[in-house]
Amino acid sequence: MTERSSGKNSIIPRVIRVLLIVLGALLVLGCLFTIFRIRIQANQSLRDAKNVYMALNAAQIEFYSKGESIFDPSNYRGISTGVDDIVSTLADSNGEYRIISYDSKNHIIKEMIYQNNNYYITFKFDNGRNDWTVRYLMPVYLIGE
Repeated sequence: MTERSSGKNSIIPRVIRVLLIVLGALLVLGCLFTIFRIRIQANQSLRDAKNVYMALNAAQIEFYSKGESIFDPSNYRGISTGVDDIVSTLADSNGEYRIISYDSKNHIIKEMIYQNNNYYITFKFDNGRNDWTVRYLMPVYLIGE
């Protein structure tokens, strides 16, 4: 009778140990899945931002031929009217973009911001070098939904 009762008691710690191992493995897999999902979506958003940048350069060529500029500092987004139509035709993106700084003498975009969902991409042209930065903005809490 003592052998049976000690046998039942040894099964419970084994079951708990197996459950903890399974839960730990699920937690690690969930974290890895989230990390890879964020990374893949960040790469897609970066591609979209670069497509918008190239479309803005193409629009600049068209506007330059008319004697105009794509940059309008009086507009919040920093773009002239008509630029959105060209960019939406050339670049298939769902995000919002703004030109922050523009070199009117050389007709070069110096700084640009692109935001798509929770991804915030900044572009900076400095000393002949293009710097792209991708940030993931994680919402902490939502109020009113």
